[in-house]
Amino acid sequence: MYALGVVLSPCVVGVAHAQGQPAPTPEQVQAAAEAFDSGRDAYKAGRFGEAAEQFERADSNAPSATALELAIKARDKAGDLDRAASLALLAMDLYPSEVQSAESGLGKLTPEVLERARRELYELQVQCSEPCQLVDGKKLVHGAPATERAIFLGPGQHELVAGWGEGRTQAKSVTATAGLSGEVAFEAPPAPVAAPEPAPEPEERPSANEPPVDAGPARSGGWMPAVFFAGAGLTAAASGVTIWGGMDTQNNPGAERVKNECAAGDTNCKLYKDGRAKQTRTNVLIGVTGGLALATGLIGALAIDWGGDDKQESASKRPSRKIMPIAGWSHGPSIGARGTF
Repeated sequence: MYALGVVLSPCVVGVAHAQGQPAPTPEQVQAAAEAFDSGRDAYKAGRFGEAAEQFERADSNAPSATALELAIKARDKAGDLDRAASLALLAMDLYPSEVQSAESGLGKLTPEVLERARRELYELQVQCSEPCQLVDGKKLVHGAPATERAIFLGPGQHELVAGWGEGRTQAKSVTATAGLSGEVAFEAPPAPVAAPEPAPEPEERPSANEPPVDAGPARSGGWMPAVFFAGAGLTAAASGVTIWGGMDTQNNPGAERVKNECAAGDTNCKLYKDGRAKQTRTNVLIGVTGGLALATGLIGALAIDWGGDDKQESASKRPSRKIMPIAGWSHGPSIGARGTF
């Protein structure tokens, strides 16, 4: 079983450490074993592309010369010579002793695949200013991020993208010609820098030798006096209308005319009805005017800030002053204000 080979074989784990790769975690070993078994089943069923993906997944979780060898075979059988040859170049970097041994599977497979690739494909040396991952079109190039590596491309135009994480990428176009080779270099963009949080402003404290500044009493937050005077104006206007209504009721038609022209007790007489309607109107106006006078008086007494900006003055400089609203009723509603200065 592949899982036993990864866990127990000192050769496999030792090679990974020799190439500077960290030892896989138990979870990675388990994932590699599952991928290897899936790849083996797909390979036996002739699904070579699927098998190659599973062998590469196994190698990503727990690097192994065996997994990489089988990935090369599966890619070659799937008709992906460019990807098979790129894996062979990766094997030369990671497992040089295996490739150089004529007895090992990589030693027998790698030279033959590379010989065909160098005749039919384009060999590209890639350099990155920081370890990067490579994408050819929509295909991820298998292998850990590195600053240098070589890959094979099929003839034609290719869009290569190098990635460094944190959204940093750089793309370059490469024209591949069979049987030739070339180089390309990628420069990593600067990593994004988080904006520093603004430092809290220090609290201003009075000096030990200076007395604290008296900011004066806080504003009461009451309404402006203009609100009171507006109510007073409405009350005065309503009073005028009420007085006119009362006079109109008394004079038009007037009690004497109603008495002369309407029979006693005749409530259906037109003049009698007009007089009662105007009397009702006058009573309503009296009620509205009285309500306005009362409301304005309460607002003036309870809700108006009569001090205004004078509250900001020093108590020693502020003169004694007082303003009080007046609301009453004498031959009709009345409202006003009185004060001392």
